Amino acid sequence: MTGSLQTKKGYYYVVLSYRSKNGVRMTKWIATGYEIKNNKRKGEALIEKYVEQYKNLEEEIIFDGDKILFKAALEDWLARVENKVEKSTYEGYTIYVNKHIIPYFKRFKQLHLHEVTPKHIRDYYEYKFTSGRLDGKPGGLDIQSIKKHGMVLKLMLNDAFIAEQISRNPASTVPLPKQEKSIYKGIFLTSDEANTMLQAFKGHELRELVYVTLYYGLRRSEVLGLRWSAVDFEKETLTINHTVVKNLSVEYKNSTKTEKSNYTFHLLADVKDLLSELKEQHIKNRKLCGTDYIESDYIFTWQDGKLYRPDYITRVFQRVLKNHGLPKMRFHDLRHSTASILYEKGWSLKDIQEWMRHANIDITANIYTHISEARKKAAAKDLEKTLKF
Repeated sequence: MTGSLQTKKGYYYVVLSYRSKNGVRMTKWIATGYEIKNNKRKGEALIEKYVEQYKNLEEEIIFDGDKILFKAALEDWLARVENKVEKSTYEGYTIYVNKHIIPYFKRFKQLHLHEVTPKHIRDYYEYKFTSGRLDGKPGGLDIQSIKKHGMVLKLMLNDAFIAEQISRNPASTVPLPKQEKSIYKGIFLTSDEANTMLQAFKGHELRELVYVTLYYGLRRSEVLGLRWSAVDFEKETLTINHTVVKNLSVEYKNSTKTEKSNYTFHLLADVKDLLSELKEQHIKNRKLCGTDYIESDYIFTWQDGKLYRPDYITRVFQRVLKNHGLPKMRFHDLRHSTASILYEKGWSLKDIQEWMRHANIDITANIYTHISEARKKAAAKDLEKTLKF
């Protein structure tokens, strides 16, 4: 049996991890009553006490899932995978479990692990698909979000099956709800539209960040993760090899979304000039702020060197568009717009795939098709009322 100190809702808990006599992995959360502030040592002092007090739990025999509540099994699974996956992945799991799955299954009071059926899982999917939003707005989640919830349920229940707590995984064959028609919601700006949008950011601290994002089709995590060490002014290269992501907390990762995403671009002359000016500005800011300046290798920061939070970028981007009367779009639509501009320039499908770093050409082809259709409609609209009858 091992013990660790964990936090929940502002308080410390001692968490015991152990195996029952028949090999079932279990955890037990014990409230210490201590608030987080200034009480860490007091909480740690209780670990040894509780390990000794509850050591007899390892002698219990737990058969299947008949003694384990489904809620407890979900919480136990979360605790066990915390150190086995990346922090951002774990925080994603925590959001799905604590904000969606557990609140939904509370309606089935005292639902035990072995009682969960494929129907329970199917009904959960359908509920989330039709009315599962947490912001109070009507409608449900999109299929991609529900797929992530389903992945968590399948992983958790598969672990329970391997541990012989249940005789089968009830989520393994449950299909996701069918979406009648897949609606592609991406916005594709032309180069003229992109330049109009950039004018809205004139004088704004995010203008350079948006500019570089548009040129290279970067994801939010990638542009925030750009570092000076990834720029070679002599060889004229810009390497994407680091990301900044946020679920429950901000995480700085020496990795990208996919292996294909790790890529070295040619440093465009426009971007080279911009970055050179920005580097000079960093030097001035460092002198101006003195000892208050926060040193880092990141390119896009506040004047005092403090790093931007990912959620700040999203909020401010939307605010600038709204303040200038521009159509609403997501920050990620800048990436779509890069593909649109490349299409406009006459790039081939393969060249666009390479620049956008898509894992496979089907993704590029899907975007390419939507851009093409949008252009055809715009051209047809422009032709209307040209001839008089």
